[in-house]
Amino acid sequence: MESSGGGTAPHHFVCPISLQPMQDPVTAPTGISYDRRAIERWLADGHATCPVTGRPLALADLTPNHTLRRLILSWEPASTTVAPAAAPSSEHDEPGVNAIVAKVMSPDSWPADDVLREAAAMASLSGVARRCMVRAGVLTRVLRLFASCGKKSSRAAMMPTLDACLGLVDALDISADEIRPLVVDNLALLDALTHVLVTLDSGNLSDGDVATREHAVRLLESVTDAADAALLERLRPELFRAVTAVVRDRAASTGATRAVLRALLNACGSGKNRALIAEAGASHEAIELELASWPSSPGGSSRRVTELVMALLSRLCACAEGRAAVAAHPAGVAVVAKRVLRVSAAADACAVRVLAAVCGRAASPEVVREMARVGAVGKLCCVLQADCDPDVKETARAVLRMHSGVWCGSPCVSAYLLSRYL
Repeated sequence: MESSGGGTAPHHFVCPISLQPMQDPVTAPTGISYDRRAIERWLADGHATCPVTGRPLALADLTPNHTLRRLILSWEPASTTVAPAAAPSSEHDEPGVNAIVAKVMSPDSWPADDVLREAAAMASLSGVARRCMVRAGVLTRVLRLFASCGKKSSRAAMMPTLDACLGLVDALDISADEIRPLVVDNLALLDALTHVLVTLDSGNLSDGDVATREHAVRLLESVTDAADAALLERLRPELFRAVTAVVRDRAASTGATRAVLRALLNACGSGKNRALIAEAGASHEAIELELASWPSSPGGSSRRVTELVMALLSRLCACAEGRAAVAAHPAGVAVVAKRVLRVSAAADACAVRVLAAVCGRAASPEVVREMARVGAVGKLCCVLQADCDPDVKETARAVLRMHSGVWCGSPCVSAYLLSRYL
């Protein structure tokens, strides 16, 4: 548990999983902080609980801990000043790293596409090479090239360069905190990403185009996670249509799908974006994705996709367009109700919020009847019996009370069950 400078890290700076000082700390609802990459790997391995407390944990539950990160950053420089002089790091002796870095960073001209691809291949194979490139400023250089290509009038001709830039950025495996200083007011970067995704929004993609699109959506996830509200407000409708097309594409990898869902969640902070995302058809496609990706019992990757789908629907149902889209889908209410109490506590909370939003005071009589017909009312009654969060139970109880007069007379609902828990 030592820093790179040799000082011993305070215990609250150390990730319980990696046992190393955290680089990008996130906090779970249990109050335990983890390094983002470590806890994401833990969840990706199929775990669904907090490693320390054993309580249910989902990816959507994690919150960036900016205060802890600032404390760690303020501690690290002090810890490095007391370190004794050491021999030059062996990281700089990685064969070919210095040469490729020099080519990428050359002040005379932008690096050629083959240089970028060579650097990406080297970074993907060696963590040492990756760290050397990031320290040398390769990320900054490549993102500037990527943004400048997106500005040019002949952007279609620049696609090979944009592709090479995305491949290198993906190989560098950056976190949102590493990219945050480069995103501030960087509308050109978002414009270039929009151009790439819109260009690739077609049904016939080559293997190379599929890889480029996956790299683009991963970068978009990092950018939207790091961007402030002002920059997110400037996201364009065509970007939302392009990323919704990725959700629609059943050939897209699970990683690309999760990255797109997270990017949409990151962009949902403003009412304007929620309306644009709903108008792009994201609610409909998220429900279709859920129907296609999880036909039976929840598995590891399906569980995480479901959590993200429910979280996205919950955010979109904060606007009228989102609520209307869920209600209009033939399986919208049914698929949300079916996931309640079958995935995780986080999915339960989001799903109940979706049902409460769709079946609010402004709900049509048909939607109220559908709630009973597809078993959503019964699921809300089960929530009151289960060991759920008190706020989730209260939300379920409020919906049941609101329409109890209608549902008590329905042959699809047990009047006794309703009267017992209201």
